[in-house]
Amino acid sequence: MQSAVHNKGFTLLELMVVLTVVAILVTVGLPSFGAMARQNCTVTSANTLLTVLLAARSEALKRDRSVALCKTVDGVTCTTAAAIGWDRGYLMYLDDNDNGRRDAAEPLLKVELPLSTCASISGGTAGYVNSLAYDGLGRASKLGNFKVVAKSDSSYERRVVISPGGRPRICNPALVPGSGGTACPIL
Repeated sequence: MQSAVHNKGFTLLELMVVLTVVAILVTVGLPSFGAMARQNCTVTSANTLLTVLLAARSEALKRDRSVALCKTVDGVTCTTAAAIGWDRGYLMYLDDNDNGRRDAAEPLLKVELPLSTCASISGGTAGYVNSLAYDGLGRASKLGNFKVVAKSDSSYERRVVISPGGRPRICNPALVPGSGGTACPIL
């Protein structure tokens, strides 16, 4: 009697075909995955900043007092260094004397360090270089916008624009007609 021997496994040719197909898929898929990750980082960081601004405005309206935001590195004091971006962190506090900086007696409402690890957030045009405050009516102390850019690729950009009434919104400058992809209007 002869018994049939069945080999289980792959032939060398089948293995090479599978590896070739996998290599092609990885070569095509990785660049688009990286682009998607950078874009998601930018959008997420802009949404986080928008949430922070809405929370500060809400606190100012609720308390009928001035609530300020400032950028920070240590989570205790505000920084005025131009090289430090808002992505490093912020302080939210009651600005009782409306002087635009946190004094020791002014209560701290919230601290976040860092605000973003994958995107840089700067004061942008007409910007919020160091601080921003909302008054008891929800109006912002300054107009302009924050610029949010992926750290690994500056072509992914969003702007968080604050209107004259104090309401923040997110804008994609690449979609604004006539701006050359660099600005968002303050409405």
